[in-house]
Amino acid sequence: MKKTYTIHLSATVFYIEDDAYEELQKYLISLKKYFGDSEEGREIIADIEFRIAEIFTSKITEEKKVVTMDWVNEVVEMMGTPETFNEAGDNEEPFGEKSRRKRRLYRDPEHKVLGGVCGGLAAYFDIDPVVMRLIMVLLFFFTGIALFVYLILWIVVPKAVNAAQRLEMRGEDVTVKNIEKFIKEEVDSVKESYNKFKKEGFFSKSKA
Repeated sequence: MKKTYTIHLSATVFYIEDDAYEELQKYLISLKKYFGDSEEGREIIADIEFRIAEIFTSKITEEKKVVTMDWVNEVVEMMGTPETFNEAGDNEEPFGEKSRRKRRLYRDPEHKVLGGVCGGLAAYFDIDPVVMRLIMVLLFFFTGIALFVYLILWIVVPKAVNAAQRLEMRGEDVTVKNIEKFIKEEVDSVKESYNKFKKEGFFSKSKA
C-alpha cells in the first residue's frame, strides 16, 4: 500500500500518493523556476494551482479520494510544461485561435456595470457586452422578468476572479501557456492605461 500525504493546493485539501506528490512537486518547482519570483510570476503560479485543484476535485469520487500518479500525469499533459513552451516557438497558434472548448458561465468583473451578469452572458454567447445589456433592457420593458432573472444570476453565478476562470468564460483552453499570456496581456493593459493617464495628467497640468 502506497504512503499518502495531505497537501493544500489553492486553499483545498487533497490526499495524494507519495509518488504522485513527488511528481507534482517537481512539476510546480519547474514552473516556479520558469516564471520567476515576480508579482506576475506568482499570480501565474496561483492561477495554475487553482486550475490543478479544480481538475483534482472533478476527479474525486466515493471510490477515488486520493490523487494518483495518473491524475498528475494527466494534469501535466493537459497544462503543459516549460519544455513544451519552448518547443512550440513560432508554430504555436495565436492566443484565442485554438480550438474552442466549452464555455462556462461566470460573472465578468471586467465588463460590469452592476454585478457583471451581462458581461458574463456576453462572453458565454460571444457577443458584445453592450448588445447583451440592450437585450436585457428590452426584456425588462417587454416581459418584466429581466430584473428577477438578473438578480437570480447575480446570486447563483460565480464571478470570474482569476485567469483560469476568465479563460473558461471565453472558451479558451486552460493551459499554463494561455494563463501566462492572459496575465501578461492584463499587465500590459494596466501599464498602457497608467501611461496614458500619466501623460494626460501631465498635459492638463501643463495647460494650467
